[in-house]
Amino acid sequence: MYNPKMDIGLLGINHTQTAIKNFESIFLNKEGKLLFREAVKSSHVIDECVVLTTCNRVEFYFVTNNFEKATEWIISRLVYQKNVDKKFVESLLKFYSSSDTIQHLFHVTAGVESMVVGENEILSQVKDAYDEALKQKLTSGLLNKCFQSAIASGKRVRAETEISRGAYSVSSIAIDAIRQTKLDYFGASILIVGMGTMGRRCLKKLHALAHPSITLCNRTLDVAKRLSVEYETGLLEYGELALSINQYDIVITAITERKPIIFSKNFDDRLNYLLVDLGLPRNVDPQCEENENITLINVDGLKEIATKNVKRRQGELAKVELIIEDEISRFNDWIVNKKKYV
Repeated sequence: MYNPKMDIGLLGINHTQTAIKNFESIFLNKEGKLLFREAVKSSHVIDECVVLTTCNRVEFYFVTNNFEKATEWIISRLVYQKNVDKKFVESLLKFYSSSDTIQHLFHVTAGVESMVVGENEILSQVKDAYDEALKQKLTSGLLNKCFQSAIASGKRVRAETEISRGAYSVSSIAIDAIRQTKLDYFGASILIVGMGTMGRRCLKKLHALAHPSITLCNRTLDVAKRLSVEYETGLLEYGELALSINQYDIVITAITERKPIIFSKNFDDRLNYLLVDLGLPRNVDPQCEENENITLINVDGLKEIATKNVKRRQGELAKVELIIEDEISRFNDWIVNKKKYV
């Protein structure tokens, strides 16, 4: 039910505002988001809430009648749940007013706020975040309409413009980075750790390029086995990762872990390695950068390639903005009409 006394706000951070490594300390994994949303139910200051986390952003969309108290609650909850310094969290997160929140969300679903402009994955991520909140009964009239409208707008953008045609994903850019960094990559052995969305996309891209030496590793062995058979790759059990990782020239990691799982000590000092860390929090210990035998690329390091990708589709942005303006106008009309009859 719509409550005219409530309004939408946003507290968040994304890759355009700081290095991604700076906000991994407040990143919430699946269990963390579940815990956070459960806590919201007893907050007394937040009426509705959707938590959106990707490798590029950590965002809390909420409905409240008191922005100050709601933002204070979110910050305090993160401090408690993640055991981080309050001043650090306050300095990290940006508050968006109601109109700015709506503008931002519609731009996010359109893909123009992504590192890879026009990418399709963000639309699924927003929908999943909304569905999760809906299942926990943390959305009502305002966020339901807002997210449904934003998702519909994102679909319309992709149907009526060329913004997503040929658009890369972060995973595709990672493979491009490998090819640019290691020119003889085709003769190198590649290990992919993590068979989530990013890991699978890396696998599909390498398979399409007919790379001859790919090995898969995943915490759930059955998933890796199935993909290994489908794509005719090697297979490494997760429990053997630490001891066997030094056998691979290139390692791509895209797994959700609270702490790094790969360290400099895992590698042979007589050989050279290329590590591509797509995890958030990071999967590779940052001290690996100090090892002269290791070249480490993380999501922040992919921004230069992503920027080139933006320029290719610059001409579509004006069309996208017109669609977003139209869809936001429709949403605002819905709010005005609701207020008339409440």
